[in-house]
Amino acid sequence: MTKLYTLTLLLLSSILIAQSPCSGGTAAGYPCDGITLQSKITVASMGAIEAQDSWGWTDSTTGKEYAIVGLNNGTAFIDISNPTSPIYLGKLPNHGGAGYYSDVKIYNNHAYIVSDDAGAPGMQIFDLTKLRNVNNPPLTFTQDGLYSADSLRTVHNIFINEASGRLYLLGSNRNGGGPRVLDLSNPTNPTLVRNISTYGYCHDAQVLTYNGPDPDHQGKEIMIGSFSGSNDVIIIDVDNPGTIIGQITYTDQEYTHQGWFTEDKRFFIVGDELDEGASGFNTRTLVFDLNDLDNPSLHYTHNGNTPSTDHNGYVRGNRYYLANYRAGMRVLKVDGLYDSPPSMTEVNYFDTLPNSNSAGTNGLWNVYPYFESGNLLATGFGEISSNTDGGVYILKDPNYDNQAPVAVTQNYIATLANSGSVTVTAAQVGSLSTDNKGIISYKIDGVNSMTFTCDDVDTPKSVLLTVKDDYGFEDSIMATITVIPNETKWTGSSWDDGTPGIGSLARITSNYNTSDDGNIDACTCQVDANNALQVDAGNYIKVQKDITVKTDGSLIVAHTANVVQTDADAEVIREAGAIIDVALTTPALIARDIMVLGSPMDTETKVAFDNAHGVFKHNTEDFDPYIGTPPVNGVNFLDNDFNDFEVQTGILNPAEGYYVRPSYVNDGTYNYNYTVGTLNSGNISYNAYFGDDKQDSPNILANPYASAINASLFIDNNPIVSEVYFWEHNTTPSGSIPGPDTANFNMQDVSIYNGTMGTPASSGGTTPNGVIATGQGFGIKANSGGLVTFTNDMRLTSGNTTLRAPDSRDLLWLKVQEEIYNLGSTAGLGFLSQATDGIDARYDSDKLGTIVSLYSHLQDGSEKLSIQGMSNFDPMSEIPFGFSTLVDQDNHEYTISLSAVEGPNISTATVFLRDNLTQITTNLSEGNYRFNAATGDYDNRFTLIFSPFIAGLNDAALENSIIVHPNPTSDIIIADSFNSEILNTEIYDVRGRRIVKTIATESNKHTLDVSALETGVYYITINTKDGSVTKKIIKM
Repeated sequence: MTKLYTLTLLLLSSILIAQSPCSGGTAAGYPCDGITLQSKITVASMGAIEAQDSWGWTDSTTGKEYAIVGLNNGTAFIDISNPTSPIYLGKLPNHGGAGYYSDVKIYNNHAYIVSDDAGAPGMQIFDLTKLRNVNNPPLTFTQDGLYSADSLRTVHNIFINEASGRLYLLGSNRNGGGPRVLDLSNPTNPTLVRNISTYGYCHDAQVLTYNGPDPDHQGKEIMIGSFSGSNDVIIIDVDNPGTIIGQITYTDQEYTHQGWFTEDKRFFIVGDELDEGASGFNTRTLVFDLNDLDNPSLHYTHNGNTPSTDHNGYVRGNRYYLANYRAGMRVLKVDGLYDSPPSMTEVNYFDTLPNSNSAGTNGLWNVYPYFESGNLLATGFGEISSNTDGGVYILKDPNYDNQAPVAVTQNYIATLANSGSVTVTAAQVGSLSTDNKGIISYKIDGVNSMTFTCDDVDTPKSVLLTVKDDYGFEDSIMATITVIPNETKWTGSSWDDGTPGIGSLARITSNYNTSDDGNIDACTCQVDANNALQVDAGNYIKVQKDITVKTDGSLIVAHTANVVQTDADAEVIREAGAIIDVALTTPALIARDIMVLGSPMDTETKVAFDNAHGVFKHNTEDFDPYIGTPPVNGVNFLDNDFNDFEVQTGILNPAEGYYVRPSYVNDGTYNYNYTVGTLNSGNISYNAYFGDDKQDSPNILANPYASAINASLFIDNNPIVSEVYFWEHNTTPSGSIPGPDTANFNMQDVSIYNGTMGTPASSGGTTPNGVIATGQGFGIKANSGGLVTFTNDMRLTSGNTTLRAPDSRDLLWLKVQEEIYNLGSTAGLGFLSQATDGIDARYDSDKLGTIVSLYSHLQDGSEKLSIQGMSNFDPMSEIPFGFSTLVDQDNHEYTISLSAVEGPNISTATVFLRDNLTQITTNLSEGNYRFNAATGDYDNRFTLIFSPFIAGLNDAALENSIIVHPNPTSDIIIADSFNSEILNTEIYDVRGRRIVKTIATESNKHTLDVSALETGVYYITINTKDGSVTKKIIKM
């Protein structure tokens, strides 16, 4: 017996090709890339002329691996446990003679074998455990069962859902070739479950108990069938087969052959067997997205390197193994299907038919890639005329890896660059990780790298580290990335590690003065013991996170200096014994004058105001608007009972404004220093009180930071605030000013700023520019009760660095003034995209209760507005204005002037004012308008106009004596004046911008060349000795 077995092995060795690694692009004469030919058994050595489909079996008892191969005359069983010396154990003959289409699948240690050739007996069943005891190979085996119920004979393909124990007969001589479902509970005696005949002939299928991404179908037994009769891929619930779940079609359909899911069931990879030959393109592999089984869609089309026809393809891990007929086995990675754009990449191949890569159905039939050892079973046949070149190929990737890598965590420390960021790669975080073959991919939270900034300092970031090897095995573990700023020290003359930036810890280890040494931008800042950081006037330090002043260290902030922190939770940490000093110098104040001030420190008291004559706290709940004589007609900060304040005691609350009267008898400028507590930072809130209505709800606030703030951002971020009011200290409190007290404040001294613009106080002074200085107090009229919040993102390093760009809006200021008492007011008009022509909180503010007022109305004549925001500038606009005066004189003279204009559109327009009472129209761009009025309110008295044509400036007689022709015109326009000499002519566009101005050369006629003007409507003004006329012209 032993001698006979040894002789058999010796005979077999003569028909085997020994192991041949791929070297220089070939292995034993076969073209290859990265694939080792471990051995080959020819079909001739197995007594056949053709190898067809195949499957693998691993004996769970012995661990041995076997190849089960369909031949033209039976089924071969090969022990490949030693892949370089496989043993052909024998053959199970078929019943019908030669057969060229056979298939085999394995379930529960049994092989199920079918053939699609005439004379086939049905489905053969073979007990694979008999292979354990083959002593004298090769043997001729006998079947252990035969399924031929209902005259079943030929079957093209079978598939087994191992989870349910159901076998699917596909393309048989029964049921119209549609799927026939069998139950394998008794492995050698299957029973019929059902026929699925609705959809016609099915060539191949994959069936599984669905556990993919579509929650609607999880747990169902799903078939994805290649129904070659219709050339569609159809998705069916096997237990409810009457309704299609989804259906896949594609272009250039020839013969829908076979498909396979990716491991996660997201994508389904399909091959059409005849499209290459019919359409002439390279091997085409179609990938469909089945994330939603009901709505499959084509995701990607891959074209291979050759025009060879594709046959069976299977996915294992991150690879797709394709039997590509004449191009042999092709191995493509599928990882790229999840990228954008998607891709598949060929990484290996082994060509079993070296002489041709053209389209055709000879060559490699099947690849089985599921052996745990990494052995690849490839089977097929060669040229039609040969019976010696086909066979069984045992292949392997020498870099095959079935062991997952080991992810090893570490606390990775990342130091910011001074410029502000650091990029940490996943490979850096995972550098301690290991794998038996090598790691090819590192990810942290799914990406290759992360960039960190100062935002990430002080907060260690937990990330999921994932490492992956070339075969898609991966391991994950949580890791920690700690970001720290780069420490650079001030040594007295320089920084030891570069000038600090937004990624730095600026450490003051020697005295530092911003005037001499420069402003500081940093992530964090620390003042060491016995050293001082002095921020001088007009300078700044800007620190994103915390500022720490160590024991005996000093932070000195001069008047007009700015200490800015940007993170919402940034703090100024003042250690015991440290000094913080913020200086504030008042403007020149007159005796009894009051300034509204707050504190930039969190626990300061009124002691900071250096023995001021009085420090008072405002009580909004005690405020009643003044209703005396003369009345205050408009926004009013005068209390009717003069009892809306009390003497301040205790801490100055951050964000609250206090009335500070430095002296009752002396004029002067006063220097205050805030030194108690630490600097305010982060969100600082004030609880605004709301009375009966907005006018009853004045609240007094103050900038709580040691830096200027942006008033526009303050208004934008607080819905209960529409505008802010400033006290300008222009007038000495006096009993002659209307009010409840013997020495009243002057409402003429109030300036306004809202989301549109600022207007100066009626008594004069600068126009608010949107900056609120350190400690500066201001008033609001609350729209409702609630919190008003200051935030670090409102803080400025200087007066104007982050204000809105001035060219983003068109602004206009109109001023009314009388000369005897020097009374007046300013009305503001702004055109901006954020506003509408109605009432907008933050962009429209009621007129102040000044003695003399100029105010605008809405288009319907309603409202009385000190500042009005409107939509983008339209030169055809007409804006109604009103006027009121409490000056008790009849026929008193007033002057309206254009104080200023700003903006790209309005600055080139001409501004006209029409007095609707006197019917006089004045060009304010050239001069002021004087008028007379008695005490009273004059709503809608004036109209502001920007178009000279709308302004109606023409005298009727003069207009009739002047003509322009030809009109319309394409080149020349002539102005003829019959009675008056022409001085010059001006042409305006519809936005009121002057385009052309020319001096006349003939006394009564003037010719202009307008050929260069664009097609449109224009206005021509003819200025004569007797007046001006404006007419519309059309340029063609």
